[in-house]
Order: sequence, then structure tokens, then C-alpha cells
Amino acid sequence: MKSQNPSQRNYLNDAESLLDQEGYIIIAPDEEKKDLQPEEKQAVKTVHVTTQQMEKLPGKKPDILPKAIEAEATDIPSTIQYLKWHMERIAKNVIGREEIIKQAMYAILTREHMLLLSRTGMAKSYLANYIFNTFDNVRVFASQASKEQTPDNYFGPYNIDEFKKGRIRHNIHGSIIEANLVFLDEFFDASDVVLRSLLSVLNERKFINGPEQIDVAIHTAIATANYMRMNEVTEAILDRFTYKSIIPEDDNVYQQLLIDHTYAFSRGKAIEPDKKIPFNQIIYLSDIVRNKSKEVKIEIPDFIYFMKNVITNKFVSDMRKSDYKFFISPRKQAKLQDFLRANALLNNRFEVTMDDLKDMYLALCTLNSFISVKAKDKSEKDVFLDAYQQTMVHFNATGAIQQIEFLLNLRRIFQEIMENPEKKERLLASSSGILRGLRNLLKKLFPSRASDDEITLETLKRSLTELQPAVEEVRELKEGITKDYFAIL
Repeated sequence: MKSQNPSQRNYLNDAESLLDQEGYIIIAPDEEKKDLQPEEKQAVKTVHVTTQQMEKLPGKKPDILPKAIEAEATDIPSTIQYLKWHMERIAKNVIGREEIIKQAMYAILTREHMLLLSRTGMAKSYLANYIFNTFDNVRVFASQASKEQTPDNYFGPYNIDEFKKGRIRHNIHGSIIEANLVFLDEFFDASDVVLRSLLSVLNERKFINGPEQIDVAIHTAIATANYMRMNEVTEAILDRFTYKSIIPEDDNVYQQLLIDHTYAFSRGKAIEPDKKIPFNQIIYLSDIVRNKSKEVKIEIPDFIYFMKNVITNKFVSDMRKSDYKFFISPRKQAKLQDFLRANALLNNRFEVTMDDLKDMYLALCTLNSFISVKAKDKSEKDVFLDAYQQTMVHFNATGAIQQIEFLLNLRRIFQEIMENPEKKERLLASSSGILRGLRNLLKKLFPSRASDDEITLETLKRSLTELQPAVEEVRELKEGITKDYFAIL
């Protein structure tokens, strides 16, 4: 790190003092960010705010950060590296749960919720505690559900003073409303009244009780259960858990040996890590993943959006061959884009690729859930990976991939012409990347045409008309483009 002159040091000291007065939490990360081993501690040589979204201490008013401090944004690669290190750390202590741990971290990055199902004694609470212990400066609410509980156990009791004035208000201090991370044990032991109350809290992040409406701080909830009961209420709330896993029994003697070793050391208690991730950094990453950041964007090309839906539809169709009630809601299918951004980010990319689509089973499937396919047991993950592989092989063999790329590029050009008709000639005459790509695709799809043909609106119309769809999905795409851009065609 470069040395600071006295004026810089004084300015940072003044800024630190101001932040402390205003209630900001000051984070002091190690200078050597690449070294993530907890045993190799290094001296702290700098003190700075690691994100612009610092969590305020109670009783303090928000204020504007000094510019020099404001510029110290979260170091994304280092935070991702820390997150990966923690995932490995947890996997070494909670044996045989690598994919479930990964799934939980995706739930936190995407600001979604997770449901863990298993028989009693399968270390569900142990796993959740390890995951939540990864983070610092975070408010956690934990509750073990029972039939006797009422909504007050979660949202706080009524405020008697307000009630005397004719107003219905809750004392929300210490309740689920103020928590960032929530652990709901024995979830289905809760009454339908409680579950119905939790529905809007988990989905809309709002607590609504008559005239009382409060924004909820919940980022992610992890619920556990030993069984499932199905009715209208539980079915609705299940859809709010984007990530689901079943924790299987494991009779592998080597795995059991590893469990013995970890239990002898930890006695079933989650070990506090030497280094934690400030939760405000996770909020920062989550905003990027959910496309809410103005500074950092993770791009998803139209081709990826299209193939996401093709592969998901194929997976649902294959699942219904053995379970005709299998269903992926449109809400969940749309939210897959957040998973794809999170997957790209964890792989140090700012653009989603086909590699990310292959990992969608983590969000689409209930991990370790098995179905019967042709008298053989296959997991939902297996069905998804088969659907992915079959789709890619078929689409490549038939030329559908090139047709999709061509039609999506065509749609983009038509959209620009529709929005800026006066720029039509300039758009078609430019040497932009999209037109170069379109020219290459025209050569492959229509090899009999002269390669030096000028690209005009008429030639593009003719290409759209003459294209013979290789698969049903291409036909639907072609028809949709023809309908939407009829005015210019």
C-alpha cells in the first residue's frame, strides 16, 4: 500500500471520527486481501468504509459520507473470494453438504429464501448456524415453531399505550420485522394463521396488519422441517422458497468417520470463524445480482434469456412425465435471471454465459429429491442435466442455435429502427458488432446468397420470411417477431 502524507492521514482520521459520531460501523479489512487463511493474521494498516451502504447503528440519523470515504466501495473480487473460502470452511465442518451450502449462499446473494427438509437429527440447525455465522453486523431472528404460537411470537406484542389511543401497533423491537437473516425451525409445526402472516413478510417484505404497514428488513430466511403438510396456505408459502433441499441419510462409513471427527471437535456447535464478511457487503453484491446497482451491471444476452426458458420448459415437461402436478411458477422462472447473475459473479464474470445455464438446477430443483423414471430412480438434478444436454445437442445438430442468434439480432435491429425511424439508413449502414454478427449468420443460414450483398431493411425482411424454423421454439420466436414488428415489415 502506498504511504499516506500527513494531510491525507489527518483527513482520514477526521473522516473516521465523523463516521463514528454519525453511527457508521467502521470495517478494517486486512491489507493482503488475497490471503484468506484465518490462521495467517496480518496487521491492519488501513481503516476505511467498505461500502456506501453501511448499516446504521440504532438512534443515529443518516448522513452523507465524505467523498474520500465514499469512494471506498466494496472490493468485489475480495468479497467473492471470502465468500468462497467460507463455503469451503463450512463444507469441511458440515460433512456431505457441499451443494446445499452452495445453494444457501445463492439464496443469500439473490435475497431469496431456502427450505431444508430431512428427518430429525440431520444437522439442519447446525448447518443454518454455520451459514449465518459467516456474516458480521447482521441482525438474526430465530424461532422454533409450534402449534401454540401466535403471530405475536414473530411480529412482537401489541403496543398497549398505542392501543389505549385507539391505534393498533406492534412492539417490533427484536422481532422478525427488524431481522436481516431469519431461521425458522420446525416450520410446518406453525399454524396456518402464522404461516399466512409470514406469507407477505417473506414475499413482499411488508408486515400488514389492518392499518399498520411496516417495511420488513428480512434479506433471507432459512426454514427447516421434518415433514411437509399440503394445503392452500402451505402450497402458497412453499413457492416463496426459491431454494429447496432434502438432506439425505448417509451410510457411507468414511463420511461417518469425518462426522465423528468434526463432532469431537465442535460438539455440535457452529465454530465462530476468525474472519467474517460484513453483511453490508452482501447487500451490495445482492443489489448487483438483482440488477439494482447503478454502478455495476452483470449483462445477460437475449440468447441466454431465450435458452433459459427453453431449457426450463424442457425440464418441466420431462418432470411431468412422472409427476403430472410438477410446476414452476412464472415468478420463479423469471427470478432465475438473478441466480444466473449470481453464478456469473461467483465465477468472476460480469456477463452470463451458457455455463451458468447448466447450474440452474440449484435454483430449479429440490436437491436430493428423487422420482421414478422408467422404473429407475433419478434425482430432479439428473432430469434437469439430461434436459440441458438433450436440448443443446438437438439445437446444435439442427442449426437451431444459429437461427435463434440470427432472429434475436434481427429483433434488436428492428427495435432500434422502430424507436428511431429517422436513423434507419445510418443503423443499417453502420459497421457495428451486431451487423457484423448478422452478416456472418446470413452467410451460414443462406449460403447461396452473395456474401457482399448490402444489408437493407428489404433483405432483412426477406431473410425473416425465408427462414425455415428447425424447432418449435424457433417457429414461436419467428412468429413473435413478425407480429411485434409488423408496422415496419
